[in-house]
Amino acid sequence: MHELIENGTPWTLKEVGTDPEVIKQNETLFSLSNGHIGTRGSLEEAHLTPDYSHSKSTLMNGFYDTEPITYGEWAYGYATHHQTTIPIPDGKKMEMKCDGEVFDLASSDVQAHSRVLDLKKGVLTRAFTWNTSSGNKIDVSIERFVSYDFPEIIAQRFVLTPTKDNSALELSFELDDLEKMGNEVSKEDDPDPRKKEQASRRFESADLEFHDAGMIHITTHASGLHAVVGNKVMTENDVHQQIADKKRDSLSLHSKADESIVIDRFVAYSDLFKEASLKDEVTDELVRTLKTVSQYGYEELLSKHIQKMASFWDKSDIQIEGEQALQLGLRFNLFHLHQAAGRDGKTNMSAKGLTGEGYEGHYFWDTEMYMFPFFLYTQPDIARSLLMYRYSILPQARERARTMAIDKGALFAWRTINGEEASPYYPAGTAQIHINADIAHAIYSYGEVTGDSAFMLKEGVEMLVETARFWMEWGHFDDERNEAFVINDVTGPDEYTAIVNNNYYTNLMAKKNLTYAIEWVEKSGDQSTGDNLNVSADELAGWKKAAEKMFLPYDKDKQLTMQDDSFFHKKVWDFDQTPKENYPLLLNYHPLTIYKHQVCKQADTVLGQFLFLDDFSLEQKKRDYAYYEKVTTHDSSLSRSVFGMMASQIGEDKKAYDYFMDTALMDITDLQSNTRDGVHAANMGGTWMSMVQGFAGLRVSEGTLHSSPHCPLKWDRVAFKVSFKKRLIEISMTPSSTDYTLLEGESLTIIENGKEITL
Repeated sequence: MHELIENGTPWTLKEVGTDPEVIKQNETLFSLSNGHIGTRGSLEEAHLTPDYSHSKSTLMNGFYDTEPITYGEWAYGYATHHQTTIPIPDGKKMEMKCDGEVFDLASSDVQAHSRVLDLKKGVLTRAFTWNTSSGNKIDVSIERFVSYDFPEIIAQRFVLTPTKDNSALELSFELDDLEKMGNEVSKEDDPDPRKKEQASRRFESADLEFHDAGMIHITTHASGLHAVVGNKVMTENDVHQQIADKKRDSLSLHSKADESIVIDRFVAYSDLFKEASLKDEVTDELVRTLKTVSQYGYEELLSKHIQKMASFWDKSDIQIEGEQALQLGLRFNLFHLHQAAGRDGKTNMSAKGLTGEGYEGHYFWDTEMYMFPFFLYTQPDIARSLLMYRYSILPQARERARTMAIDKGALFAWRTINGEEASPYYPAGTAQIHINADIAHAIYSYGEVTGDSAFMLKEGVEMLVETARFWMEWGHFDDERNEAFVINDVTGPDEYTAIVNNNYYTNLMAKKNLTYAIEWVEKSGDQSTGDNLNVSADELAGWKKAAEKMFLPYDKDKQLTMQDDSFFHKKVWDFDQTPKENYPLLLNYHPLTIYKHQVCKQADTVLGQFLFLDDFSLEQKKRDYAYYEKVTTHDSSLSRSVFGMMASQIGEDKKAYDYFMDTALMDITDLQSNTRDGVHAANMGGTWMSMVQGFAGLRVSEGTLHSSPHCPLKWDRVAFKVSFKKRLIEISMTPSSTDYTLLEGESLTIIENGKEITL
């Protein structure tokens, strides 16, 4: 079960007892990561207790393998290879024996078993008492964290306090075992298309020779990626025997009554690399890292980690007075968002972060549209790194456009790790070309919020130009619609409506993409990036015409925005006759059955309107919201936050609050019934957006920060901070008033509900 502890302060998740289903579910919730490596919250002896584990993976951001996609019927341009993030050597493994008896939670006599995830410190702690068959009673404490100071490091501390002398204690710490790992990644078949099971282990390993640390070199079967993993075990207690064989450290000790045995373990994971010749260089660097952290010692490393967490919370925390469960849920979401983001410009954010293998570890539009805003306003350096990843795969996006018969421009992959398209189902994959505009929107927003002209005039404008060029070739001016610019055969955010003409969201975002490109090409002037891309005056004029003439479907009789040309001509799904167990629809109905109905998986038109609130009248937003809410199932975790934010903007306060509560507690309550496969990272980003862009109504328009606060009556106070153009601003809301405080930077004028406020 979960409890609030620390005298009622909502910073911790606590699990009490030994119920295998609870422990299995909490593997996801108790995951720890730092953007480079992540490890699920499995038990240290989980390899001995399979009933207590769903997946005990340790994952590295961007470390994946490939295998050909097998199609019953192939067509030109289909994605060719799966890309699947693969489990790597698990640095949590431990085996403990007392007088020859092996400890495992399933069969040992255990009392007072608990685990606590401390969100404030970023530490997972486990405690229990083991009553051995030989009559010893051993209090055990195990602590674990993934370092932010040294992104390569997973650190653990084991403290054993026996009550009896002269028991023979043995502890073994395993880094890699070929036979066991092969078994661990084998799983039952599961028809859920949102994940792909590992059929077998996907890497090879080889020992490396180092006298003071176990080191192995791993390489994937097919993708050509390499990494080095190192293991260092330390103890100040008397050790009868310590044997290290690169993969396994074994300690033999004799117990002394009431004397604690303290064992520290550091497991290091290098950056991934593609050239085998770099192995020695990478290994040397990892050895130096292990030596450094060993010299620091566990306590100092932990202290530095806690300081980093304190710095994160200082700028990113959202404080809610009046609702503790919600406060915990919100902090839990922010904690996992912070953990998930790649920070090296070469990796991004998976839909599950590094908490599980759902969606194969792929990067989607989720990053730019749901997770990116959190970093943009709290940690803009990470936001920039996420955009640099997109820039790093621009060559693959250009190549994908050529595959799609587009001569100029780029098309970013719908789901990918290495930049190539990995979605085998194109109606809900490649057809979602709105990802181009989603990335463009994130780029433009970054420039507006940070003022980072160096990025915008180089990488930013190049991506804006290449995405703008794509729209000009995919769409066309339609003679039958008075030369309107139309975009046909696409799928919008709503994956229950596929391959349609003029999806409203897609066309609106394409229009904005074109205007963003025009603005920054004109700004670049003689700073030459635009010139290097050879944007001619005629091309620029073409973009302007397409933006002005963009077709945005609207039903004048119904006075409703049309999700696409055909949506209103379909029969409405029979929701009354659909049993609860048939949701999500995608697991229970053929795609064509779904496609021929009016039914939405998630926010589509409503999302477009929320992003550009000023483009629509209040009455229009209300009408469209009421219509689309009735036909939306929220089968996607991305949906509720959008409907909640729009509800806040149109005065539907109760709906705004109810939707928000669903998003804030989605993973803790397992609302979508699949948290075991990893957290819903986009929903977590949506939770932050709901607070800051929904209830506080914060947005940027023409370079100025605007707000329209709507603090729920159930809360006494909400406070958070945002970064904007090198200023740090604290915003404090109550149901009756809002205060703004400039904490850092030069004076600034913002606009609240049309009224200027100077800070």
